[in-house]
Amino acid sequence: MAREWRATYRLQFHAGFTFDDALATLPYLERLGISHVYASPIFTARPGSTHGYDITDPGHINPELGGEEGFHRLSDGLRSRDMGLLLDIVPNHMATHRSNPWWMSALAGGPQGSAANIFDINWEGQVLQPVLGDTLAATLEQGAITLELDAEQGWLVASAYGEHAWPLRTEDTAAILEQAGTPQAAQLWRQADFSAAREALRNLDTAQSEAVRQALAAQDLPALLARQHWRPAHWRTARDTLSWRRFFNITELIGVRVERPEVFELTHRLPLALLRDGLIDGLRDDHIDGLADPADYCRRLRDAAGPDALIVVEKILGHGETLRREWPVDGTTGYERLNSLNRLFVEPEGYRKLSQHLEDQGWVVGQPGPRLAAAKRQMLEESFGPELGQLATIAQAAVDPALEFGLPTLRSALAMLLVSGPVYRSYITAAGPDETDKVLWARMLATMDADPWTAAAARCIAQIILTGEGADPAALRGRFQQLSGPMMAKGLEDTEFYRAVALTSVNEVGGEIEEAGGDIAGFHTMAARRIGARDLTPLATHDTKRGPEVRARLNLLSLDPGRWISACTRWREMNAPLRPAAGPDGADEWLIYQTMLGAWPIGADRLREYLTKAMREAKRHTRWETPSEAYEQACLGFAASLLEDPAAAAFRQEMEDFRDRLAQPGRINSLAQTILQLTMPGVPDLYQGTEWWDFSLVDPDNRRPVDYAARLAALDAPLPAIAEDAQGVTKHRVTQRLLTLRREQPDLFDGYEALNLPPGDAGWLGFTRGNGRLRVVVPTRANGVAAPPAPPSGSWWDVLADKAFDARQSSAEWPFQVLKRQGSEM
Repeated sequence: MAREWRATYRLQFHAGFTFDDALATLPYLERLGISHVYASPIFTARPGSTHGYDITDPGHINPELGGEEGFHRLSDGLRSRDMGLLLDIVPNHMATHRSNPWWMSALAGGPQGSAANIFDINWEGQVLQPVLGDTLAATLEQGAITLELDAEQGWLVASAYGEHAWPLRTEDTAAILEQAGTPQAAQLWRQADFSAAREALRNLDTAQSEAVRQALAAQDLPALLARQHWRPAHWRTARDTLSWRRFFNITELIGVRVERPEVFELTHRLPLALLRDGLIDGLRDDHIDGLADPADYCRRLRDAAGPDALIVVEKILGHGETLRREWPVDGTTGYERLNSLNRLFVEPEGYRKLSQHLEDQGWVVGQPGPRLAAAKRQMLEESFGPELGQLATIAQAAVDPALEFGLPTLRSALAMLLVSGPVYRSYITAAGPDETDKVLWARMLATMDADPWTAAAARCIAQIILTGEGADPAALRGRFQQLSGPMMAKGLEDTEFYRAVALTSVNEVGGEIEEAGGDIAGFHTMAARRIGARDLTPLATHDTKRGPEVRARLNLLSLDPGRWISACTRWREMNAPLRPAAGPDGADEWLIYQTMLGAWPIGADRLREYLTKAMREAKRHTRWETPSEAYEQACLGFAASLLEDPAAAAFRQEMEDFRDRLAQPGRINSLAQTILQLTMPGVPDLYQGTEWWDFSLVDPDNRRPVDYAARLAALDAPLPAIAEDAQGVTKHRVTQRLLTLRREQPDLFDGYEALNLPPGDAGWLGFTRGNGRLRVVVPTRANGVAAPPAPPSGSWWDVLADKAFDARQSSAEWPFQVLKRQGSEM
């Protein structure tokens, strides 16, 4: 029986939170009003994985989570409560780890092996393994690489530091087993399927195992390594050359060739079986933009999953971009809706003044477009050099030699095209571009900043990508588009969003720093287009950079930018004696103050962890690959002093006072965005624990344990006034009552009609649903709230207060309306 999609609740599974832990939360989630648990990837992943995206075997359920038996217990518990499950799957990549049997099979069998085409590997020469702490020669001299019998996994391997391991070629494995006096086991390694061969190694007795180890010890290690399909190398060589397509710039995650039918079948066999058996109800596809042909993938997935399964894709939409209509999916995971909601609470003019102040100080200069281009260019040079080099080689094969473009020119032209892309990627196939992609590419060519020769090469490349026929143009087209998305993500989300710190609440995944503030009319247009939608609307995810309440509080700074600018100016003077000469600079100090305000009260450990990540992602003074210890320690020490040094006591009091002024309006913002999330068209998506106030920062801060017992008890606790609600019980109760209404009277959530309300100082936003039977009104300017506008005459039920509505009791202390016409349940 198909379950109605009312609301999803995201759970992050790992060894510390298993299927049985999730099972124990179901009574609470049912009372909250959740219809579907939304599970992070549950397939076998790297040992100790805290997120599940580093999958090693998509054909099996992770034993660390409870394995198949634990999953069935959870599934049975869900079905007994008429609840369902949305499952996160990862079609784009897997982990290059010794526990990944497909990766190990590919390395053992080489380009002619049965697993050669599972991954995006360039088999020309040895497959580089850039993980060593020194050169290969030096590592061998240090004795850090050894030959081992991995009896648990069933391989003969070369191991580095006891952590990394690579399987010997099947020919070498067979020869060594012959030398060890195990000819039967050796013969199995001459077959295409390694299953029986690996099992034979697992079943060696003690004497045989010792004989194999002695045979391994007798090998000429340098000569043996030179014969393998792979070659260990210094980890920094990944900056220059790679042998496979990565997930973003993470060398430990390798691209999967899911566009091949046999690979699609192999990697999707388990989730599709779970779907057919009724154990899950839908699929969430991770990083759809990494695939060679997302449209074709979506068609194959829909054909295999059937028409009723929910399919949502993780797709970041750029400014003015919409999901492609030809994709037979239900929509996206909702970052564009999260940002549409957030922009309602940002005053554009206030944001402009904050940005202008940082520019006047020389801390963040230039326009957003050129800054983003510079960030993308830096990422290309520092992190995506191997991918750009591979792409240039592919382009050289596709371009007519008579045009005389050399490899350096082609590389520069490709870089210019990648930097000029205004959205994550295009979706051109051999059938040619649609109108959307024609416009996109015309814009890219028009905005390039290149010399005439490079520009000519770029136009040539563009023409091949748009209309070229044959294998070489197809390879160029596919790989360019697969690289374009990671380039935008790393340039915007993981670089520019950590630099443009005027108002960090707008720097969210899918956010638009050029369009920071929103308008009510635009929200109504978006919502009305979504009538009947069943994709997700989150306020937080495992990837968001700040919790909903951090954003709700910081958005208030745009309503009174002068007060914040004055406070920061004063604090810089107050705290000058604590500031080391090495740092922080002005932009980072501004970020420190804003982070403290958004998450206050915050401990020094949390602040240091966040700032370390923020500084390295910004790549202005320090980087992940080459940390600047002097700058980082100066900034982290300064931040800790602000929280702990007696000399900063006056500052801390001022920070607390500033927070106190924003506490009540911040909670109003929070409740307003929560009410909108739970009543607008689409499926509300709650991230674990965020049904209370959530002042978390970017991961790993937002993946802390959740106290579900306390949340269950709070459902029966007295409801405090907003001003006295330090925990978020008000938000919790609003969430429960609205989700209960969605369950009991789903017809009230049909349709959508905007209310033409005078905005006033409160920026009122209102709409009706269910043919006017449900009325929703919230303020978007919490500093100007008053009693909400009165509803039309008639008998109304106040859903949030759970009593008959009385206009005489309306007040600025509770400036929300979710009203149901009496008798609407009939």
